Amino acid sequence: MTTTTPPELARPALVRTGSIAAVGALPMVGQLYVVLPLSAEIGALPGAGGATAALASTLFAVVYAVGILGLGPLADAVGARRLMIASAAATAVVTMCTAFAPSASWFLLGRAAQGLAAAAFTPATLAYIARTAPMSARVPLNTAAIGAGLASAVVSQVAAQLIAPAAGITGVFLAFAAAAALAAVAVRTLLPGDAAPAGERPSLTAVHRAIPGLLARPRLVLLYCTGLTFLSVLVALYTALGADGRWSATTLLILRASSLPAVIVARVLTLRLSGVPAQARILGAVALAVTGALLCSSGATLAVGTGLFLLVGSVALAAPSVVAEVTRLGAPAVGAAASLYTVTIFGGASLGAPLDALLGGGLTTVALGGAAVLALGGLTAAIATRN
Repeated sequence: MTTTTPPELARPALVRTGSIAAVGALPMVGQLYVVLPLSAEIGALPGAGGATAALASTLFAVVYAVGILGLGPLADAVGARRLMIASAAATAVVTMCTAFAPSASWFLLGRAAQGLAAAAFTPATLAYIARTAPMSARVPLNTAAIGAGLASAVVSQVAAQLIAPAAGITGVFLAFAAAAALAAVAVRTLLPGDAAPAGERPSLTAVHRAIPGLLARPRLVLLYCTGLTFLSVLVALYTALGADGRWSATTLLILRASSLPAVIVARVLTLRLSGVPAQARILGAVALAVTGALLCSSGATLAVGTGLFLLVGSVALAAPSVVAEVTRLGAPAVGAAASLYTVTIFGGASLGAPLDALLGGGLTTVALGGAAVLALGGLTAAIATRN
């Protein structure tokens, strides 16, 4: 069998890749968080119950994680770019339909369909980067993709909080449908095709057969455990923050928005720290995340704002370094390896609300418990990346 080496993209194409990966991640990953400020609107849907709002988030995340595992590895078989286009286009259609859900049951069904449609985009993006970018550019490009996904936690909530008073759930979801459609068009028109992995493209069944082998690699499993902690703690904290009751809607909007610049800071730091060993980057970022969670536990407005800034920024700093290690250790099955990592990230997000409930729902206890969970993730990363 002959082997082929994927051609590396020139600098302008790398810039386009990073820009489209970031802009595309905002509406795609943002679908997970967009319902968090919409509890009242969701509760007003015909047939809604007390748990409907929480289900709207958890159901999406669970189906999203399962969908990633089933669809993400297909990047190795059908091509990462093709999978990105299909995922964004399907998400646009499903989100538009969900915008007009006549009842809570139909809305929850739409949320599940959204999770499935959006599931392939992030692992396909990471596989596209791993396949087309030189090693030196992968961490910055991963930062653009994953950082935007984390930024979407802020952007989507702020957008929903601003749009909903005038246009309701329908307006919010139509805006996100349009953004997903634009992402599909941008990928289709601006990104070059990705080359096959070494040798011929594997069959659809072969890409899934790679998963057990990846899970048999201890270092990969430990890094997946680290990824599981990131969004579980972040979503748990946002859930506790919204239910705390001590802050007005305006203050909550400011607290949510104030952490957005942290993603930009993380992007700059990633470029500056590109020569630092992966273990030092990951563990330093996790230490900052633990500090951020501990600050949130005080409950003081300034401390919570600072803590969220540190937490969001440190996760945006750590996650790209972890995924670069994952795709390196998972080669040549980079699509499957990236998919498993994305499953752990968003599987962790689906655990956010249960983690909040397990820790009692109070901001202080959730933040302290979250700090412990993040520290455990740092320990698994330290073991996985040791020489």
